[in-house]
Amino acid sequence: MTGSLSASDQFEGVCRELLARGLSVRFEARGASMSPCIRDGEIVHVTGVIVSKLRKDDIVLVKSNDGFRVHRLVTVDYANDLFITRGDCGQQDDAAVRGEQILGLAVAKEVKLGQKMFQAKFRGIGGGWLRGAARGQ
Repeated sequence: MTGSLSASDQFEGVCRELLARGLSVRFEARGASMSPCIRDGEIVHVTGVIVSKLRKDDIVLVKSNDGFRVHRLVTVDYANDLFITRGDCGQQDDAAVRGEQILGLAVAKEVKLGQKMFQAKFRGIGGGWLRGAARGQ
């Protein structure tokens, strides 16, 4: 990548390329908008996504005019190619985005139990148990 690209542009380029190749990306979440599901400083794992398979309540990585966000889908309108997200702590919906602005699907976060790190999936019983156990420490 060239030195003239901003860090945001570099992050987007790397994410899009890796996710398009079927790989996943992980990064440190910043902010509290998704608390308690995703807390500030936690590592989030994102995989590629087929936009037509997204459904309400999925957590997605979105690039909009306001930057990047990992928020939950509250509206999925395939016919008009419009998707609306909101942080779990948010009281207002985010601005609508198009499918091409959705980079990937957040599938897990890293939690520490004792001295070991585990991936706690956002869907399923096992991930819920790991997230609860980590909070209880």
